[in-house]
Amino acid sequence: MKRQGGTIYNYFKRNRSGLEQISSPGSPHPGTSQESPAESSLSSSPGVRVDRDDDKSQTGTITEECQAQHSPPSSVPSEEGSEASEQDDDPDPEQPEPEDVSSTAFAPSKGPSDISTSREEVPVQPHLSKYPKTLHGTSKRAFNSKWYTNNSWLEYSVSKNSCYCFACRHFSLPNAPDSAFTSDVGFSNWKKALSKEAGFKLHSRSELHINAMYAWSEFKKRKEVDQTLLNALNEKHKKKVQENRQYIKTIAEVLLLTATQNIPQRGHEESQESKNKGNFLTILDTIAKHDSFIQQRLEASGNAKYTSHNIQNEMLQTLADMVQKQIIAEVKESEVFSVMADETKDLKKKEQMSLVVRYYYNGAIHESFLCFQPAETLNAEGLSQMIVRCLERHGLDYRNNLVGQGYDGASVMSGKHSGVAAKIQSKARFAFYVHCNAHCLNLVLVDATKSVPEVVDFFALLQQLYNFISGSYVHLRWLDVQQKLYPSQQPRELQSLSDTRWACRYAACRNLRDRLPAVLKLLQDLSLEKHGERSVLARGLLSQIDLQFLGLLVTFCEVLGDAKCLSDMLQSSTLNLARAVDLVQSLKSTFHNYRNWCTSRQEKATKNKLKIPGLTDDELSRAEKLE
Repeated sequence: MKRQGGTIYNYFKRNRSGLEQISSPGSPHPGTSQESPAESSLSSSPGVRVDRDDDKSQTGTITEECQAQHSPPSSVPSEEGSEASEQDDDPDPEQPEPEDVSSTAFAPSKGPSDISTSREEVPVQPHLSKYPKTLHGTSKRAFNSKWYTNNSWLEYSVSKNSCYCFACRHFSLPNAPDSAFTSDVGFSNWKKALSKEAGFKLHSRSELHINAMYAWSEFKKRKEVDQTLLNALNEKHKKKVQENRQYIKTIAEVLLLTATQNIPQRGHEESQESKNKGNFLTILDTIAKHDSFIQQRLEASGNAKYTSHNIQNEMLQTLADMVQKQIIAEVKESEVFSVMADETKDLKKKEQMSLVVRYYYNGAIHESFLCFQPAETLNAEGLSQMIVRCLERHGLDYRNNLVGQGYDGASVMSGKHSGVAAKIQSKARFAFYVHCNAHCLNLVLVDATKSVPEVVDFFALLQQLYNFISGSYVHLRWLDVQQKLYPSQQPRELQSLSDTRWACRYAACRNLRDRLPAVLKLLQDLSLEKHGERSVLARGLLSQIDLQFLGLLVTFCEVLGDAKCLSDMLQSSTLNLARAVDLVQSLKSTFHNYRNWCTSRQEKATKNKLKIPGLTDDELSRAEKLE
């Protein structure tokens, strides 16, 4: 019968990593152990003893080796089967594919705790300045760290003062017999360590050690290959992730550009054949002309282009969430804050409420838009609940940190008992309500002008002039007249009047005042044409531009100019309440100075019985009413 070690080695050479097919995990086969070559070399050494049972072990020396035959396990091929397998080098076609060495069931390792405990480790080879000596015969001998050089498998236990074989401890089969280098006590016969027929050299020539070293070598090769393959896969994965991030970043930057520039993303026709795919895809195509990677992704087949409207909306929402998180973080850091809210209609005529937070952060006052919310109900209860839910959703402590509210003057918002301001202040006691000063200024101008009929007629005529000159034919004539009268200046357009922001009517009055000669020239030319309705309208408008109209035009250029300056300053995010009060008082003083100047001029004219040239008594009386 062939020796067991040679049979395993030959079978393993043919199957590379199929040790598990001839061995199974578990306890060794019962019976007496077979004598190993390493142990037989120690049997003649005097004073050396080995015991298998822990309770019968002596002082750690080895005196004799167990001489017994080890019956082979059932999984090991028989003698005839072994010879047949050696004659036939080709494996059975129906035999399953052998597994790698990493999945082979090896014998559990033995030994003290200060040496290796698993196959994944390396041999423990401590280098001590002085190793303990033991008595061998008449002389004392000790372990030498130079032995590591020619015996890479060697590892030393400081606690046991013994050495062990790393390969045999971790890569021997479960039914392999123990030797001095795999036992619990280890090998410590330093006198025989370098002997040719004993110690390290004899152990290195044993077939069990050769098998274990071969398995250890294959295990390291497999581990290196797996690590190399894993590194290659990781590098490829990292490159793919980096490319995907770069592509998504490009799309996000294009969306951010279109959002900040307030231009639409999508087009009516976004197919490949379309000549106008919309702003988003057109900008991406322009980038792709200078970036081959972007072009490759856009032209690739599949649905991973991330250019659909759903992806656009998702990315825009993600960007909006990032901005909101930054704003909320700043508000929480500043602690106290105030809110400003107003409702308006969108293009679909749906009511929406916009919410803005005002806070002090990093040495400056910030006003940041927080969100749009659809206004399902427009009563005080519904609007106040919308504001409260928005603050709670973002984790803002409005009960203790909300110190201000700013709305328009509508009763539903500013009601003293049941308005939005009152309902929120009942929950947040420090939320002081302030009526929007810019809105107050607009209401003052509206009420003041509506009380004077001449002023109402003046602005109505101003709007009629804008409507008439905006016509296609008249507008071309208007540009021609300006080029003739003002060749060195850019043409100006008359402005339409705003019903909600009266301070902005200053631009309409200013442009008409600066281009009044061109307006009169245009109306005179059109009134002389033989074009029925257009000529009649031109004569009618020309006849209404009298001295009273000119006086009101000059007056409102001054008044609205000062009011617009105040309106712009009141809307500044850095303006505080004290500064706003000072600006309002300054405008009131300016208007009082205008009135006093007109009154003094009128009194002086009356005292000296002077009459302003070109003004009739009726016009003077109307001027007195304006004052």
